[in-house]
Formats: sequence, structure tokens, C-alpha cells
Amino acid sequence: MKKKSIAIFMTLCLILTGCQGNVNKTEQKEEKQEKADAAQTEIECEYTWATSHCTYRTEEMELSDGADGEDEEDICQECLVQSDYKGKVIQKIPAESLGLTDTQGIHFMNVSENEVLIFSTYDSSDLVKVYSVPVIRKGAREEIAIEKIQQLFLEFADFWMDCKYITDTKEYILFNWEGEMAEYDRKKNKFTRIKYKNKPLEVGSILYENNKDYVVLYGFLGDETAVYYYNFVTKKMQEITKDERSIYQGGDDKLFYTAVKGEKSGLCYDVYQFDCKSGEKSVLVTEEQIRNALSEKPEEGMDLIREIGYEDGTLKLAINVKGKCVLLACDTKTGKLVQEGEGKLQKTQEYLQEKPLTNADKNYTNANDYNVFVQRLENDMNYVLDEYTLDGTFVRHIFTNNFHCTNQTWKLLYANNQELIFYVEDYDLGNYLYTVPLMLADGSSFPQMEKAKKICKCNKELEEPRQGDVYADSDYIVYQDGMYQIHVYDRKKKTFVKIKGIPETNMYLSGLVGKYFILSSKPYKEKGKEKYAFSYYKIGSDQIHIMDPVCYTSAAAIGDKKRKQVIYALRKGIWTYDLKQDKKKRLVKWNKKDYVSEMCIRKDRLFVFTGEKDEVYSYSLTGKEKQLHYEKELTETLKKFEQQNDLELVIDSVDVVNNKICIHSWQDDEYLIYLCYDPATKQLKKVRKSDPEMFCFLLCRDGASVDEWDRDE
Repeated sequence: MKKKSIAIFMTLCLILTGCQGNVNKTEQKEEKQEKADAAQTEIECEYTWATSHCTYRTEEMELSDGADGEDEEDICQECLVQSDYKGKVIQKIPAESLGLTDTQGIHFMNVSENEVLIFSTYDSSDLVKVYSVPVIRKGAREEIAIEKIQQLFLEFADFWMDCKYITDTKEYILFNWEGEMAEYDRKKNKFTRIKYKNKPLEVGSILYENNKDYVVLYGFLGDETAVYYYNFVTKKMQEITKDERSIYQGGDDKLFYTAVKGEKSGLCYDVYQFDCKSGEKSVLVTEEQIRNALSEKPEEGMDLIREIGYEDGTLKLAINVKGKCVLLACDTKTGKLVQEGEGKLQKTQEYLQEKPLTNADKNYTNANDYNVFVQRLENDMNYVLDEYTLDGTFVRHIFTNNFHCTNQTWKLLYANNQELIFYVEDYDLGNYLYTVPLMLADGSSFPQMEKAKKICKCNKELEEPRQGDVYADSDYIVYQDGMYQIHVYDRKKKTFVKIKGIPETNMYLSGLVGKYFILSSKPYKEKGKEKYAFSYYKIGSDQIHIMDPVCYTSAAAIGDKKRKQVIYALRKGIWTYDLKQDKKKRLVKWNKKDYVSEMCIRKDRLFVFTGEKDEVYSYSLTGKEKQLHYEKELTETLKKFEQQNDLELVIDSVDVVNNKICIHSWQDDEYLIYLCYDPATKQLKKVRKSDPEMFCFLLCRDGASVDEWDRDE
């Protein structure tokens, strides 16, 4: 469990992989595909592709220790890792085993039921070769027939990383090739770059396809975004709608969509249909017809339709009626609407808890006393929010970009009982902080996106904004920018507060204790010498105060809200700083030949994780103990887990949610895994994406963000 700071960028799309209820049950739902979907929920390790039998990912494999054994860069190659549904590795297929020559690099593009697609750069030229390797099944086994590899085509590319697989049929393969949609025709052995209105079209994501002759996709045409239809046979390209962030559902060769941006602010909830065979679009049912079909009238200005689903000629509509979810069934041939009662079309994983969260507004940056807001990536440009109750019940999708121009990207930074705070990147107008008011409806916070207002322009760009990098109340907003500087905005005076104290240097928000921000800094110069410091800033003041100039940025530190103090670890002891009295004292001596990597507090007990010997200690914060207690059972449980799974844990962070210790860890420095330890039962559990315990991780400092960023010190 070696402690290590690692920079990563990942999405919660993988975390939120879950139930896909009420989807198309036509012939497209083949048995093999169902097995593949099941694999996605059962597998415990990270993977990129799943077939009906196996899962696949890639990793780097070292070929040598550099030329002639000198201190030169190691020579590595890409390797395809084949595993079963439980994550057990079946085999590793190194790129060199493919028998390809005259290449600079070999990369795996996609694994499907029938083939593995590979591309390689050719010599020092700009030529890229694409190969196909058959996937063969022998009973319960799935084999990669390397000996049957064949070249599909050769094409120019200035930069091979801009060549990406999108989707395929039996006859065609669709790519993003240097930012341009491209197609390979297997029968004609022809590679074609596809333009729309004589402009290159880049594919963002696939919305609907029949795996035969057409695809509906989200695309970029320069700075414009829209939803497009492309027919592989006729080569017809058609724009369906510019509002690509609507609610979509495919079924029976039709694309159904609603929540389209209207002429005025807000959304139009007419349900549209696009016929993928004829290329015609029309209104299936109007918003007025939907409202008239309901026995109880919904409120104006609310999210009328929360979700849609297709099943056997019927389009199901989940309607928001005063906080309740009422189901309407719409016959796609006649447009007849029938109310079916209360319920919901769940397309998002739920995480039902034994007990609801308490004091959520004070304890978590992405929650208030009513709801939890989990941000995820919908496509390359659009972030959406999934709203849950405090017991993990799914409430609604919040489509943040529907109400504003397509050049804006909305990222949630903070939630409280009154509002949501977003960082909005506008590629035309600049970057701003926005507030979205919350109103209470049937026990849940409803974000009124149409009432979103600018707070202030960010004087410096927030490079990778995260939840935890901002605090907001009715008077002040405090945030950390992309240059690691702290900014305080006075909402009443509508101006930034000039902060005095520590000389300019990189500042990091390490936690919040009441009205006190805990800050750590990289070295700053004082009288010609570089120094580190831990400091604090009290909201409403104009001064940053040094707590301890002896600290260093990688030192473990946490806030103790109950006792209004900061706890931090140095090599000779674990210290506390009383924020009310401005005093520091040593809590307990640290005489271990190891360093403290992480700490957390559970029920007045401090848990201490070491970085080298992989040990866990604890200490009572009530003053009843004089020394650290060795947590033998937890230590041995973690080491036993490593042995049983043949891996080395690299603990990244530790948090406590609902009295359970949540451990973010790396598996062999490569894959982020989640472990949950319950001190009450003394049980350690590896948490799957669909497990209820995953809800705890979505509440941790960066857990609800679609990307995680851990600075490398």
C-alpha cells in the first residue's frame, strides 16, 4: 500500500455503468449482446471492451531495460489483456506476437464479438495500417486467431492518435480520422473521408444504430454541434436537430427525442420522431397533449419529461408531476396516450442505503440536506447531473446545457440547501461562476436551470475544477483557480477581496472546518530560503494565517469539525491546531520508522495509515489515550486482500461515510479500485460499480466529479 500522488483524468461514466431498464427488446437485442451487458455489471476490474465471453483492456508491457543496459528509457509495447467476467486474467497478447514488421507502433483500437481491430504506424512516414484479427469461440472459450491477421487498408494521418474507432457493421467501419468522420467499406476495400456540406464532421458519440445500414450520432461541425443521421448504403447524411442535449431513445428504426430548446428560455417537451428508413421527422405527441392526458396537472417551469424508453411499439414517458414520477404509455403508430400510474424508467444506477445520510449539507460539497448531485460525462462536450435522495434513490437527470448556447460547458462545483454553483466555460465569452437556485418539490431540491445567473467572471481559468475547490454561502464564494491561487468574492459588494498574508505561491485547498479553509502551499521564499507552510483562511476576512511553517505539502492533514481543529502529521509527531485559539500542540508522538500517508476520523477516533510498512493505527480524540493503538485486524485484512488477489495496493485517499471507511486505492499503480471497511463488522469489501457502497465514494471530496485530479508533489 505504498502512498503515491498520481495525476489522473477519468470519467464517472464507468462508475455509473448500471441497469439499463426499459430499452429496445426487438431483434437487435440478441442473446450475445445481453450477455455482454451482463458482463459489464458483473466484472470487478476496469476494462475497455466486453464481449459475450470475455472482457479486454490494454496495458504497457516492458520489452527491455533500455539499450545496452544503460540508463536509457525502457522500451515498451502495448499488450491486450483478456479476462473473464470476474476479472481473472486469461492471457496477455503482446503487440510483437502479431508478427507485424516495418512498424513504429502497434495499438489496439477495438474488440468486438467478431474481431480485434489494430492499427500501426508505418516506418517514419505518415502512413497508418489498420488490421483485423478474427475472434473465434470454441465452446466456453474465446480465442484471438493471431495467425489469421489481415490488413484492411492503409491511409495517411499526420498524427496517429487522431485515428479512433467509432462503430461498425458487417460491411462498414466508422472512424474519427484526424478530426473527420471516415468510413471503410469492407466489400469495396475503400476508405472514404465523409463531409457534411463540404465541411469535416467529427463524431462525438453514437445515439442509436441498427448495426446494419444506418447510425444516428452526435457530431461536431466546426464550432457547431448537432445530431446527425448517416446511411451506410445510400451515403445520405442528414441533420436531425441542433439540440443534441435532448432526451433520446431509439426503437423500431426510429429516434424519439424531447426536451428540445425552445425559442424562448426553457425547453419544449413535444415528443419528436425521426424515421431512420424514410429520413422524415415529425411530432409524435405535443406537450399540450401530454399535459391533457394527465389526471393531475404538472407545474409550469418544471422538468416535464424526465426520461423516455421504448418497448414493443410503445414509448414510455416518465412525467414529473409535482415531484412524483407518473408514467404515460404512447402508442408510436397512433400517438394515443394512456396514464399507467406512478413509477419511473430507470436508466441510472441506484445505490439504496440502509440509513440515509445525515448532515449532508455540512459534510459533502456535492450534497445538501435533501439530495446528492453526481456529475457525469454524457459526451465529449456535455456534463449532466444525476440527482439522488439521501438514501441513494434516483430522482432525475439534470441536463445543464439545455438552457444555454452550445459553446458552454457546465461543471458542478458546490451544492447547498439554496443553490448549485457551476463553473461555466464559454469558448466565446469567457469563464464564469453561475448560481442555479433550488426549490423544494415533494421533498427534493429542484434545480431551476432557467433561472441560472452569472455570479462573477473568473479572473483566472479554473484548469481542472473539482468539487472541494469552492465554498459558497449568501455572502462569499471562495475558490481555487487553475494556477493554484485562492480567490474570495464578496457577493454583496460584487467584488473580489484582496487577500493578504503568505507571499504568492501555489496554494491548495486541503479542507474546510466550519468557516476556516485549510491551505497548504508549495515552497515560497522567505529571506532567500524556500519554506513550506500550512495555513488557514477565515471566510469573511482579508488575511491568510500561517499555522505551521514546518509542514510540507505532502504531509497528511484533515479537518476535525467537532473540535474545530486541524490534525496533521509530521515525522516526529501528529499535531493539532486549534483554530479558535490559534494554538498548535502535539497530539501524540510519532516514533515509527515510516511516514503517515492518510488519515480519517470515525466516531471520535483518528485512523492513521502508513506509507511504507502498510500499517494502520488509531487514536482516541477524546483524551482517553496516551499513545497510538495498532489496528492489527484492519492491517492484516488489507494485507490478506493483497495476497489473495496477487496485487499491491497504492492507497490514494481515505474517507469516512456513514461510519464506513472508504479507501480509494490503485491496483498495481494502474487501476483505481474501491475498498470499503466496516469497523463494526470488521469486514473489507471490494466495491463494484453497482454496489450500494459506491454511493459513499460518490460523496468523497472528488468522488462526484467526472474527472479526478491528484497533484504530483
